[in-house]
Amino acid sequence: MSLTNFLLLLLGLVAILPSLADYHKPPYYKPPVKKPPIYKPPHYKPPPVKKPPVYKPPIYKPPVYKPPKVEKPPVYKPPKVEKPKPPYYKPPVYKPKPPYGYHPGHPPTKND
Repeated sequence: MSLTNFLLLLLGLVAILPSLADYHKPPYYKPPVKKPPIYKPPHYKPPPVKKPPVYKPPIYKPPVYKPPKVEKPPVYKPPKVEKPKPPYYKPPVYKPKPPYGYHPGHPPTKND
């Protein structure tokens, strides 16, 4: 029995050994390797959502009554008669009489 147990133990070890060979201890003496950056999609602002225009029905205003305009017929005006102006009264201006023997435009004589 011991031989079969030994053979089974060997068979189990042979089956397990390849999986133990793949195991590696973490390398504590090396700096950690940087992970590649995670892809981030570019930031964009979504377009504004436009609201449809709100329909406002017009406020009903009843029509205001306006009486029709009646044009009055022209009133007869008699033509104006111009009155003649009275003559302007001009008082006579006093002019002294020239001395005896005076003639305008002639030189005075020795007798004057």
